[in-house]
Amino acid sequence: MQLPRLKMRTCTSLITTTKMGPFYKIIISDYKQRTRSYAFLVTLAISLYAAYLFVPATDANYTTVRIGNYTGIQNSAWIGYVTAMMTSIFLSWMGFYLVNSGIKKDIDTGVGMITATTGISNFHYLMAKAWSNFLVLLSITGIVFLMSIALFFIRAGEYPFELMQFILPYLLITIPAIFFTAAFAVVAEVFLYRYTILMNIGYFILFCMEISLLTTGQPNLDPSGVRPVTMAMQQTIVHHYNDTSNAVSMGFIMGHKEGLHSFVFEGVQWTATGILSRIVLIGLGFIFVFISSKYFHRFDIKQKFKLKKKVKTAEIVTIVKPLRDIKLSELPPITPSYKIMPFIKTELLMLFRKGPRWLWLVNLGGMVALVFAPLVIAHQIILPALWFLQVGRWSDLATKEKTNRIHYFTYASYKPLTRLLPAQIIAGVILSLILASSFLIRYFIGMQFQPILSIILGGIFIVLFAVASGILSGGKKLFEILFFLFTYANIQLVPVTDYFGGVNHGLGYLTLIAILISFLAFLSFMLRKLEIGRM
Repeated sequence: MQLPRLKMRTCTSLITTTKMGPFYKIIISDYKQRTRSYAFLVTLAISLYAAYLFVPATDANYTTVRIGNYTGIQNSAWIGYVTAMMTSIFLSWMGFYLVNSGIKKDIDTGVGMITATTGISNFHYLMAKAWSNFLVLLSITGIVFLMSIALFFIRAGEYPFELMQFILPYLLITIPAIFFTAAFAVVAEVFLYRYTILMNIGYFILFCMEISLLTTGQPNLDPSGVRPVTMAMQQTIVHHYNDTSNAVSMGFIMGHKEGLHSFVFEGVQWTATGILSRIVLIGLGFIFVFISSKYFHRFDIKQKFKLKKKVKTAEIVTIVKPLRDIKLSELPPITPSYKIMPFIKTELLMLFRKGPRWLWLVNLGGMVALVFAPLVIAHQIILPALWFLQVGRWSDLATKEKTNRIHYFTYASYKPLTRLLPAQIIAGVILSLILASSFLIRYFIGMQFQPILSIILGGIFIVLFAVASGILSGGKKLFEILFFLFTYANIQLVPVTDYFGGVNHGLGYLTLIAILISFLAFLSFMLRKLEIGRM
């Protein structure tokens, strides 16, 4: 009587393993592929460096979290919650751009077509992508968590070490935030898989809106989990010091430390409602993925282009003449040209045609705003935002040959190192200067030549940075992440990332930018030469 029961259990286990096998394999293979990329390593390095800066030394000239005129004493609770908050914000921001190309990668490599023939459901496939995204972000979070504990022993001094003051904030603040980000990246790919530029720019706007609501929004509606902590800090100051002028400031706040007072922060007393709101955020991630699975194309790419192919076929049929009507003597003569200008024209044409057409209306609006906005606002905010809108055009400027698998042909052409690569760089720089042309004319009328030089150098720098990072990483993800970081930091007026002269640094800083441009140009040509030599 026991034998049939054992057989039934074995069969049930086999069926479950067969169904869930592809699910786990997708998670593991996707996780391995992502963690071996340059973009992951760069994001990890930036995260570790940022985590170190999140807890400044006592003699540092900046703070990261201020509650009015107060900042916390660096005990376990302060270091644990501050690093957890900043990690939540940082990975909700940078993490999206790190993991938002999982489905696209399967389309480009052809793995998606193979996956579509298997028995895995849309929900399981998308959920596997969400879990792999989460594990990538969780790996970075885990390393930052260890860094925060190390920072305690470096910064805290005589205060006791309390492990739960590190575990609780990361468990309730950071982990739900990065899971929601991982799931949201999958949902964005499902609905905006043909509009990656819109996806990147749209998330940038959503992130900026979320940041603006961190200090005023409802605590249980904050996806990053920062608001409950800042409210607990404010209540601590009101309770102990009876000071109601306790506005929250977060980020790298330079200087102005003379009037700051210290207070002891003992952590957050989490309520059932607060914990439930974090669990609900994770549940929303599952729900969003489930809803998007109903609209997932399942790599049925032919349906996308079916109508376009019919139109193109009809045009070809009406235009092509029978072979007997073609006379070779009437065809234009073939005149070979080895000049660089045809390449520049072609690259410019591809840059202008790439992306949705409505984006050019936004670009034209930005160019008009550069004319009428105040000089400071136009230079420090509008110009970097306008250049950031071109992230989709510049990110694959030097890598689209590999993406489209024609690099074997282009690298074998006549002098690709001195014709094709310079043409790509020149076309990218021309685009940057065209977008800034109205602003350059405005400075020229005012006889201000140093800002003109800084903008020209900035356009050259960002294009060369896109080319160098693309060739180095073999894709566009690294540049997208770093360009997003640069743009946000520039809008926040961080001097270190100012590559276009938004803050008046003087001729010394312009000389430094020129040196960096020379280095990026040398690096780009050397890396491309190595690539061609390996063919």
